[in-house]
Amino acid sequence: MKITRGGRLFGDLTEDVAKLTSSSEHDLYIANAVIEINLAYVAVLSKSGLISMEEERLLSGALEGLLGKIKSVPPDMEDIHMVIEEEVTRKVGHEVGGKLHTGKSRNDQVATALRMRLREFLIEISEELVDLQEVLLEKASSNTKVVMPGFTHLQHAQPVTVAHYLLAHHDAFARDLERISSCYSRVNRSPMGSAALAGTGFKIDRRLLAGFLGFDGLVENTMDAVASRDFALEAVSSLSILMLNASRLAEEVVIWSSYEYGYIDLPDDHSSTSSIMPQKKNPVTSEILRAKSGDVFGALTSMAIIMKGLPLAYNLDMQEVTPHMWRACGGTSLSLRVLTDLVRKMKFNEKRLGEAVRKDFSVATELADLLVREGGLPFRKAHNAVGAIVRKLSRSSTSLTEEKPEALSKMILEESGVKVKASSIKRAVEPVSNVNIRATIGGPSPGEVVRMITERKISLSQSRRDIQKRVAALDASGKSMRQALKAP
Repeated sequence: MKITRGGRLFGDLTEDVAKLTSSSEHDLYIANAVIEINLAYVAVLSKSGLISMEEERLLSGALEGLLGKIKSVPPDMEDIHMVIEEEVTRKVGHEVGGKLHTGKSRNDQVATALRMRLREFLIEISEELVDLQEVLLEKASSNTKVVMPGFTHLQHAQPVTVAHYLLAHHDAFARDLERISSCYSRVNRSPMGSAALAGTGFKIDRRLLAGFLGFDGLVENTMDAVASRDFALEAVSSLSILMLNASRLAEEVVIWSSYEYGYIDLPDDHSSTSSIMPQKKNPVTSEILRAKSGDVFGALTSMAIIMKGLPLAYNLDMQEVTPHMWRACGGTSLSLRVLTDLVRKMKFNEKRLGEAVRKDFSVATELADLLVREGGLPFRKAHNAVGAIVRKLSRSSTSLTEEKPEALSKMILEESGVKVKASSIKRAVEPVSNVNIRATIGGPSPGEVVRMITERKISLSQSRRDIQKRVAALDASGKSMRQALKAP
């Protein structure tokens, strides 16, 4: 606070006031981004004739020397911006260092730095999402014929395959990737050059500045540029939906690894045991993944509540949005890496899944469909007839698959007045046949599942290339900026 309190204000703040108003605790996230912003700004100042070539050399050299070197922000400093300016001034002197802030404000600088750091997080999370999707596709590829119960209301519904189930989760994560990619395009717009809120009277080329910093365009209105945090809300909103999807998968792992289900064998390194009960194998990483989703939801709620009553343009309240954003990004990134490792290592209990689907009544829909196809019944009558048969069999704890086809033929005749061949009934109540016949687009039949896996692998390869293009574009902009600084 030493730099900004020398003119209008007298004296230092009390320790508690300094602690309350300082953003130093969370500013290390953006330290390098702020340095890059200042480097680009020096290049633009030089091109505008506002500083000499020698001053450009001194300022850029001092800034380059700070990259990766700032490990803490002293509590008596307001923020990282002042730390960097003070360090540069200490190295090059007040006459030269004092020109670094010409025509700019912390308002546009922090808005720009947040976008730069956030886009790095979005790229990182996108890459981790692709990793997770690839693992889901690999696991699906080896389970295209493993039949399992499909659920609605957590009750056995119809037979599907493990591959079909995994593809459902993959596709939800694919939409998450689309949301993050779309969000990135709005995050990657530059506020820099807006100064405090009204721009500057100095000749600052905002488009050149944006290009040096890797942005695809401008947040054009200078008041909107410094006042908006909707980019942060949109990003964390997308992460919240992503974590919701991750939590649903984690919940199934918790349930399906229980003794009652036994569908999944948990890897040891994603489990813990009890301090008193030696037999326990607790699904701890899945439980924490569920909790982490709540943390991201909480971050989004806090950010929205902070922003909802703020007038234009900048208010220091906005500083409190930032820690929630970093927490959401960091928590999501870690959760994705852990979930990917868990999915890669967990194993489906094929024998147990087969037993479960043969002892339930999930083939009932296909039996009703058979009465429509071969018996000519309206579906609702077929539905009622099969429902009555299920009621009778459930009393004797015998499933449709376990009952003899001839006996089922007699029951069908009694309930519907329709005679159906035992051979047709045998096919209808076989779980594998149930899966094979459902070959509609997106269905669980092996052929359809293999088609979906193949197409999704191609799409995923393109997604990875798109991410790499964004990384390459940022690298190229950084090189362009440094070349401009070196140019005579």
